[in-house]
Amino acid sequence: MNTESKKITFSFAVSMGLILASFIVGQPDPPQAAGQIKTHVQRKVIPAVSLFQDERLENKDEPIVIYLPQTSQELPVFESSAYAFHNPAGCAPAAPADLSPQARLENVQLEIAGRLDLEDRHINYIWHGPSGSFIDIADDPYVYEFQINEFQPPFTYRADLIIASFVQNGFAVWLRSYAGDTRLLAVALSIGAVESLWIDYIEKYWQQDGIPEDEWIIPVTKKIPCQWMIDVDYVSNEALESTFTLDWQIPDYLSAGRQYLAQSCSRAYRVSQEELGYWDATSVCGPLTWQITHDAEGFPYRIGNYDANSDLFINANPKYWGRRPWIGFDPETYDLIRVDQAMAGFDFQSIGELNSGDIIFSYGSPNQWDLGGGYFAHIFMVAGLDGENSRLAVTNMVKNQLGVEDCNISEVVLYTPGDQGSGVINYEWNDHGYGTTGRYGFDVFRWKWISYHLEGEEREYQVRRGDTIETIAFDWKVSPQEILGANELLNGAQFEPGQMITLPALDHEVRGEL
Repeated sequence: MNTESKKITFSFAVSMGLILASFIVGQPDPPQAAGQIKTHVQRKVIPAVSLFQDERLENKDEPIVIYLPQTSQELPVFESSAYAFHNPAGCAPAAPADLSPQARLENVQLEIAGRLDLEDRHINYIWHGPSGSFIDIADDPYVYEFQINEFQPPFTYRADLIIASFVQNGFAVWLRSYAGDTRLLAVALSIGAVESLWIDYIEKYWQQDGIPEDEWIIPVTKKIPCQWMIDVDYVSNEALESTFTLDWQIPDYLSAGRQYLAQSCSRAYRVSQEELGYWDATSVCGPLTWQITHDAEGFPYRIGNYDANSDLFINANPKYWGRRPWIGFDPETYDLIRVDQAMAGFDFQSIGELNSGDIIFSYGSPNQWDLGGGYFAHIFMVAGLDGENSRLAVTNMVKNQLGVEDCNISEVVLYTPGDQGSGVINYEWNDHGYGTTGRYGFDVFRWKWISYHLEGEEREYQVRRGDTIETIAFDWKVSPQEILGANELLNGAQFEPGQMITLPALDHEVRGEL
C-alpha cells in the first residue's frame, strides 16, 4: 500500500454533509404531543463543530441547535444482559459491513467533520515504543497518527468526543507527546494489527491501568467500547468489568483519606514519598487532595490526564499559575464559586455551606507570590460531615510560627455551621500556630453532581457520544433505575448523541443527605 492510497477520501463525507444540512436547516421546531416523552420528540443534534466548544474558556457563542423532524419511532432497545455495559451513544447495533481500517477512518472523519481534518494532520514517521525507534507507517494499513496540539495537557478533556468516535469505529487510541507535538495514535482492532508490531498498544487499552511500553504516552481515562466489539472478540466483558467500575453511589472521601493519616512529621514524609509519590510532606496538599479523589473514584467519566496522576494538582494556583488545577477539567462538569473575603470567620451559609466532595483552594497572598511570615496557599477537600454537621477534611497540617516545627496528616474539623470561631479554618489556619491561609479569599470547586443533589430538582441532560446509562448514573450519582424511570425507558435502551433526557428529582429522605 503506497502513501497515496492511504489518504483519506472526503468527497462522500462532504456531499452527505451538504445533503443533510439542506434537509434540516430551516425546519421549524417540532410540536410536542400531549403526554409524549420529550426525549422521544425533540431529539437535539448538535453540529460537530459545536460539540467541541469550551464556552467558558474560549468565550464562544451558544451552540446552534438543529432539530430533526418529528418521528414516532421509539428509541432502539437492546438486550444488555450479555454485556458488561449498555451500548454507548453513537455505537452501531451491529458490526459495520466494512471493517477495513480505511473505511473506519473515513467514518471517524465524517463524525468529527468541522473540527479536525485528519488528512492535514496525518503523520507517517512515528515513534514505536517497544522497539525504541521511529517507524515509517506510510505502508502500514493498521496504524495512524495525527498531530492534535490543541488537546495537549491540561486540555486533554477536549479530545473526549473525538476519542469516543475513534473507539466506536474500532480503534485503540492513545495520546502521546514527543517531537514537540501532542499526538493521537490510533491502532485498528483487527487480526492484522494483532499480528503486527503494534500488538502492545491494542492489548493494553482495555487492561486495568494498562499502558503500553512507550515513554511518551499521556495516561488518560479510557472509553467503553461498542457491544459489537465484544461480539467480534476485540475485547471481553471480563476486561471491561475490571477496567470500569462506575459505582454511582456518593463517594466515601473520608474513608479514602483516612488511609493516609500520619501523626508525626517523619510518618507524614513516608506517606508523602512512598504512598503519594511527592517529596515534601509540608506541601503535599495538592497530591493528597488528588489521591483522595482518585481513590474514592470521584473524577468524571471524561477523557482527562487528571485521572492518571497528581501533576495537575502540583504547583496549583487557580488565579495565577495557568488556573491550575481547575483548567484541567471540562467546565460542563463543575461549578466554581470564587469568594474575595477572608476565609476565617466567613459565613459559609451564604454560599449554601461546604459539602462533601467540594475542593477548596485558599489564597495566602494578593498575588502569585507568598508573603512569607507564615502565609501560605492551600488546597483541601471536604471529605465528610460528622454527627454535629461539622465539615471534615483529611489534610496536611504544618506548625510554622518560627519556621517548620512539626507536621502531620490529620482528620480535622474545618468549621461547624453557625460557629464562626472554631475549626481549623477559623482558628489554626488563622495565625494560631499553623500559619495563615485564606486571608485573600478562596475558591470552591464543586462537581455538578453535588449541585444537582443539593438542589434535589429535575435536571435536563444532553447525552454525549460514548454515554451509557451506567456512565450517566456514575457522573450524576443517581441510580440507573431512577434515570430509566424518569424517562419511561426500558432497561437496555441505547441513548443517542445529542438526546435530551431528564435526571430525576431526588428524595434525600430516602437516599440520605449529601
